[in-house]
Amino acid sequence: MGNKKRVEHELDSKGVKKLTEDEIKIILRGADDLIMSGGRAMLAKILGGSKDKKLLDLELDYSPVYGSFKGETQKEILAKIDWVILNHYLDIEYDGRLPLLVFTDKGWKIERETYAVELLYKLIEASENLEYEFVETLKDRNRGLILLLLDKVVKTQNKDLIPILQAWQMIDYKKLKVRIQEVMDILEKEGSSLREGKNDVLSFEANKKWLSIPETFRKQIEKNVWCSSCCDAVQIVNYTVKEKKEGILLHGECRKCGNEVVRVVD
Repeated sequence: MGNKKRVEHELDSKGVKKLTEDEIKIILRGADDLIMSGGRAMLAKILGGSKDKKLLDLELDYSPVYGSFKGETQKEILAKIDWVILNHYLDIEYDGRLPLLVFTDKGWKIERETYAVELLYKLIEASENLEYEFVETLKDRNRGLILLLLDKVVKTQNKDLIPILQAWQMIDYKKLKVRIQEVMDILEKEGSSLREGKNDVLSFEANKKWLSIPETFRKQIEKNVWCSSCCDAVQIVNYTVKEKKEGILLHGECRKCGNEVVRVVD
């Protein structure tokens, strides 16, 4: 008599044909806080900026994508979520009677990149503000995510991050301590210091300046970067944002061939 019937669900994208890359990333980022703990309805509330009591009690309003689809109805948001599931970026698994969200390999690959960049900027900000306790939030996270984050730390070439990396190394597990040490050694040998007047390093401030540019113009810039290999204007992907005297520097890869490309935005 104690057995309860599992909650059934029906996916319906309601005619949604395609989502933008940004919309997919937003939905996946929102889902990250609900993996095997929440479902489609709660994700729709997060994205819609709901004041639902349960959502607020769980502090899901602190999600970086909270309210991203504000102004759209819950049905419209749910249709987009269902499109993401039907196109195999997310999946549904049952825990007892409840249908819960999980990542597919396809979706996690995108979310891992998004989240690693987010954590990188938080790490840089924590370093600049000497808030070294931030590293405690990195312990016990997905190993692939953390290794990707450390790869991105190397690409910053910012040796000012060494002190916060030392704090991180002190609290983490043996295998990760080894990789953190490797990263610190690279930064010490090849990096430069923003505090020493170097300005060719990735910084939180540079990212804020980049994000202050309207999204439409950012997209145009991303798609108009010269690739010496393709001998053509291409789209830059997997890029980091740095500061130079001339302005903001985008440093990344050509979407067509993978060649290293840069673009200065004054």
